[in-house]
Amino acid sequence: MNVFRIVVLVLAIVQVVFTGFTAAVGSFADGGDVWQRLLLVVLHPACAVALLLLALQRSPVKKVALAVMALLLVNVAADVALWSAIERGVIKGDSWLALVFAVIPAVGIVYAMALLARRPRTAS
Repeated sequence: MNVFRIVVLVLAIVQVVFTGFTAAVGSFADGGDVWQRLLLVVLHPACAVALLLLALQRSPVKKVALAVMALLLVNVAADVALWSAIERGVIKGDSWLALVFAVIPAVGIVYAMALLARRPRTAS
């Protein structure tokens, strides 16, 4: 599990840098509605930071792992919905980019599930 934690930690750092950069650039870009901007500027960076904080904890509390997993699930669902809308032509954009934003959070979901499966600790 320690190797998985290190891999997730590295991926979380990459995700923080990636989402931070795209949030900064995306804030000034033209196009996109308010929901797309919230996804890009708020949800993606928040999920990246949450995953980083989860990976930094050696033995996280069950409630923290559940909360992070829920946030990551929302992130992946939003990215898949965005991908679908782009693919159907409802909105313009690069559909592959929406899926790129979902990869590391999906790994984070698996990590949180692994933590929940082995962590009996419930108190903070």
